[in-house]
Amino acid sequence: MEKVKEFRGIKEHLGVFREAVKDAERIGFAGVPGVCTPFAQLFAYAVRDKENIFIPNTDFRKARKLELTEYGVELGEVSPEKVDVLVLLGGLSMPGIGSDIKDVKKLVEDALEDGGELMGLCYMDMFARAGWYELLDFDCVINADIDGYVLRG
Repeated sequence: MEKVKEFRGIKEHLGVFREAVKDAERIGFAGVPGVCTPFAQLFAYAVRDKENIFIPNTDFRKARKLELTEYGVELGEVSPEKVDVLVLLGGLSMPGIGSDIKDVKKLVEDALEDGGELMGLCYMDMFARAGWYELLDFDCVINADIDGYVLRG
């Protein structure tokens, strides 16, 4: 994979994602419930003009709509319909909480439309660390690093 763009901050992070999926109609976010759900909700908010679903782990049958409400983006009814962009969230590749790569590959087969795009969305190079670049045929990966500190008075 080749680095084609750099960005800084959450606004640019969301903008890069929005640009990457601009031609999509239906986007599926697959990730670890609890850990990845808020990220799916955040990125779905950035593309709220599209149909979005959240797939818990790799269980496509349990996919739920991501619906815009007065509280933001929330999980809605079950909706396991194929997507034209499947976004794998980094939690899926994390040791101890993620999913087996065989199950991830099965999800790609089950959830992604023919000719659809496979995208990775992660932090701290999780897919590279897990060796997933060699195991999956990503069309695009958006990675961000998180730096932080704590202040006390």
